Amino acid sequence: MRRDRPRVPFRAVAAIAALALAVSFAACAPGPEPIAYGEDVCAHCRMVIADERYGAELVTTKGRVLKFDSIECLADYVLREMDSTDIHSLWVTGFRNPGELIRIEDAIFLHSPALRSPMGADLTAFDAADTNAAAVVSEFGGEVLDWDGVLQLITMEPPGTGMMHDAAGS
Repeated sequence: MRRDRPRVPFRAVAAIAALALAVSFAACAPGPEPIAYGEDVCAHCRMVIADERYGAELVTTKGRVLKFDSIECLADYVLREMDSTDIHSLWVTGFRNPGELIRIEDAIFLHSPALRSPMGADLTAFDAADTNAAAVVSEFGGEVLDWDGVLQLITMEPPGTGMMHDAAGS
């Protein structure tokens, strides 16, 4: 005796398969990882990443995550070591939300000696969505930069050279 099973329409099966495939691709999409402050080591300068206000990450197109202790180490690494076609995304820690990574496209950067970053370039990231650039300059001084401005600054004054603080008189 044959049991009659309810037939599932082909469209329903196809829709479920497509959804499952999309979920599996989303789960495998390259993205940032939490930084283990006090444990992870900077991919550029090899220092332990210690300050929760200044971490950064580079995610490659193959899903590899490189962690950095500062914006300047990330920028110098991008300029010297990476082919731009291998970069999936760049992330920085927002100063007002320590430990929380934001996409580089969603950040503004303050170059100010009032906020000393780990490698001496005095670069700090803020989430552009909840930061008024003029208010940040009023609070800390300095100048607001976009990512291209950060790259130009690091091209002129690579991190660790001491040029940043020497120029500021410290």
